[in-house]
Amino acid sequence: MNLRGIDLNLLPIFEAIYTERSLTRASEVLHVTQPALSNALVRLRRAFGDPLFIRSGRGMTPTTEAEQLIGPVRDAMARLRAGLDRGQGFDPKSSERAFNIAAGEVATSALAPTLANSLLVEAPRVRFFFHQTDRAAIALELAARRLDFAIDIAALAQPDLESRPFLEDPYVCVLRRGHPSARRRLTLDLLLRLTHIAVSSRRGGRTVVDLALNRIGERLRPVMRFPHYAPAFHVVTTTDFALIAPLSLARIHDVVIRPLPLEGLNLTLYLHWRRDTDKDPATVWARDHLVAALGSLTPQSGGAERRRTRAA
Repeated sequence: MNLRGIDLNLLPIFEAIYTERSLTRASEVLHVTQPALSNALVRLRRAFGDPLFIRSGRGMTPTTEAEQLIGPVRDAMARLRAGLDRGQGFDPKSSERAFNIAAGEVATSALAPTLANSLLVEAPRVRFFFHQTDRAAIALELAARRLDFAIDIAALAQPDLESRPFLEDPYVCVLRRGHPSARRRLTLDLLLRLTHIAVSSRRGGRTVVDLALNRIGERLRPVMRFPHYAPAFHVVTTTDFALIAPLSLARIHDVVIRPLPLEGLNLTLYLHWRRDTDKDPATVWARDHLVAALGSLTPQSGGAERRRTRAA
């Protein structure tokens, strides 16, 4: 599409309608009247040759064309806001900046509750979008500015990226409350005799637990394998199966937590960002905010948790 054929002032309107799924809420966010927003939607439809949004109940459902457009539009808006923030300073109270973060299930689950609550108070219009991104593509996504941050292993570090330790999360064994072995000390022999579930984003191959056990000549033979922890925790709470999972995830479920009889089995994650954004006030604020939102999930708190589980 030739940009001369579209009023660029319509792009924030498209983004707001897509996000809010409602003309009423979008008009409130943009501080414009609903008739003015409806007129803008007519112009958007004409410019793109597509309905873009279809009424569904009390809301608006995006069309396939709108779904394809939202990524480039958000990317363009994020770059524009970043430029404005850089030139005028960054005020989280009024900024509408969107930050895109590549993060897995563990980091997202650890961050999301605290981050959501703090944003309501400190930055009500700032947005954090979390994405599961293939590790091989993360560096390119950061370079292309489609990502602002990545939370991943240290091996992701590259010369044009800055990195800092972010989360040291010990692995623990979890059992349902009332499990026949829940009150017993978890020895290596007992760990090996339990019926296990495995979690790995890969379809096959060894997990970090497999690698640790392989070093001492042992192995687990899980009866189920999932790509995510959510279904695994659901199975654990309703069966006598066991699961080895990061402590930060275990703590948000109603399960019995036991320290592993294996030394140094931790999930270690780093926060990565582009070096050329180090003087961008918005990026610095977001980075500090992510670190603060991690809250009590530090190596020290993990040690305290391990002491409590031994006493349970």
